[in-house]
Amino acid sequence: MNSAWLLKSTTLWGALAFSCVATTFMLLFSPAGLPSLRKRQAELRDYQVVLLQKSSRNRELAEEVRRLATKDPELLEALARRQGYARPGETIYTFREVGEGH
Repeated sequence: MNSAWLLKSTTLWGALAFSCVATTFMLLFSPAGLPSLRKRQAELRDYQVVLLQKSSRNRELAEEVRRLATKDPELLEALARRQGYARPGETIYTFREVGEGH
């Protein structure tokens, strides 16, 4: 068998073409093929967004921890006020939203 004869063989080219068509069909339409790839890429994008959000929140919390460690008076006052504390002599007024109970 010489290579020129193989290149002229219609059986070889037919088998090669069939193999290409079958592989392409399996890639495009099998459950583990292109649809699965697209789904996994979408999941990856969603996870990347969540990761960025969590990373940002972690940076905020790390900054708050750093400020707490240095006993930042503004931060300590803000945290105390969130919990309902006031300075001596201050009066706290609370306002209800329209439509709340009497």
